[in-house]
Amino acid sequence: MTFLPIVERELRVASRRRGTYLVRVAGALVALAIAGWIMLVASNDPFDRLGQTLFFPLSTILFLYSLIAGTKVTADCLSEEKRDGTLGLLFLTDLKGYDIVAGKLAANSLNTFYGLLAAFPVLAISLLMGGVTSGEFWRVALVSANLLFLSLTIGMFASAVCRDERRSMSLAFLVLLLVLAGAPAVELSFHIADNQRATTTAWLVFSPAFSCFSAFGQRIGFVAKDFWVPVVLTQVYGWLFLALASVIVPRAWQDRAASPLKFRAFWRILLSGNARKETARRTELLNTNAFLWLAAREPFKIKFLWGVFLFFGILWLWAWATWPKEWASLPVYICTALLFHTLLKFWIASEACHRFVQDRKSGALELLLSTPISVEEILHGQKLALIRQFAGPAIFILIIDTVFLFAGLGSRELGMDGPSIWVMVWLAGMIVFVMDLFALSWTSMWCGMSSAKVNRAGSEAIGRILAVPWIAFFLCMTTVATLHVFSVMHLDEHVVLLLWLSLCVVNNLIFMSWAKNNLRNRFRDIATQRFASSPGILRRWFSRTEGTDPSVPPVILR
Repeated sequence: MTFLPIVERELRVASRRRGTYLVRVAGALVALAIAGWIMLVASNDPFDRLGQTLFFPLSTILFLYSLIAGTKVTADCLSEEKRDGTLGLLFLTDLKGYDIVAGKLAANSLNTFYGLLAAFPVLAISLLMGGVTSGEFWRVALVSANLLFLSLTIGMFASAVCRDERRSMSLAFLVLLLVLAGAPAVELSFHIADNQRATTTAWLVFSPAFSCFSAFGQRIGFVAKDFWVPVVLTQVYGWLFLALASVIVPRAWQDRAASPLKFRAFWRILLSGNARKETARRTELLNTNAFLWLAAREPFKIKFLWGVFLFFGILWLWAWATWPKEWASLPVYICTALLFHTLLKFWIASEACHRFVQDRKSGALELLLSTPISVEEILHGQKLALIRQFAGPAIFILIIDTVFLFAGLGSRELGMDGPSIWVMVWLAGMIVFVMDLFALSWTSMWCGMSSAKVNRAGSEAIGRILAVPWIAFFLCMTTVATLHVFSVMHLDEHVVLLLWLSLCVVNNLIFMSWAKNNLRNRFRDIATQRFASSPGILRRWFSRTEGTDPSVPPVILR
């Protein structure tokens, strides 16, 4: 048998796919657009510093791309095969666990790697502009590829462990966060325990994030050994996660046996309460709306959401008690609010589409429409379920925003016109936060009706509601910066803030109206349509398509 046959097959199929070549072109165009925007904003800097001005932001973007994109594309590749029931059939052949893991890794990572590779020539422009050495360029390129490999393997590991799409994605990002921040957290704890202890790199080298800083070399005080140790350890982490995935996959595709009755009863009481409370809750939800009971019958979701915010709140208070002067500052207030806002927005985008994606894929939504329940009742029940889960945390965040607003007014960091800008920024942020929650709910529900995956539906909603206004804002500011170079236009800070608020509000109203109209008019048609999910590795392995390796025997799947 050919060594790693699925890898060979996937690479042959990808070489004939048009998207493989389009990704490289798109990656280069995006990198050029970002580089052009950076150079336009920094047009007033001295020419000998333009290379550094371009190099450092692009390097940071490449690091973030490597960490996020790699995890995203592999976090559901094996778990999808488990849900489709095709993973176990592969083990009827003489394929091993590493064959399947390597094949899925090659199939899902190729375009992501091409996107990273296409950005390197744009990064090299900084070499021609001066101020950047060739060693710094090659170290950044190596670290980016290294981080991409690590994130891909962590996604493979999470996909091998989990079966649910959202759990796999959450586990992947959690493991990635622990790998990146675990060693710095240990170093920080030692420093807090002994204030006289100087900060060293003894623990920091175990974090792959340390290689991002050491890639810039002596410019920020690092030597060669500070670079190569975290790079080698990152490779070790990647191959370790890949080996774990290869070992877990042959043992994780079967349906798990039911838990013992005592444990299941204890777990049910812990999450949902005793039988009397569960019956009362079911009666209350059914009397309100039948679909509300279907969407909100798991009270653990509300408890878990509050638990996450409680954890971050305790962590913030601990940091404030440890560093009272440094922590009570305007940047900390803004970063904390952005963290809470972003977390709740991403959470509601994922939750709003989850029920519709799963029920439509299983056919339960079509059966539900055959009952007397109407489309309006279904939408109203889903809306009530989201309100029950997210209204409390949203109000909690708005209270925190108000506290930060008044706490920042007494800060000496604000100038003469600072208080008015400070108040306007927080009020605009709170207005956009509330409108984003409503717009994300409706848009994500519609994306859940038109997508086969929860993560894809949530990403589409986030892109429409959160990314589009920021892209439009950056385009407007780029135009203003270009006109400002020629002394044609200059905008006041109040006007810039009002422009951002207007773009966000208009974008939310447009997409929210669009999603509501589609849900009310096309819900029944979309719910009854049959859609084919993306073919699994088994179907692609045995299907007879154009360009298929003739050595593979044709198999008809019924």
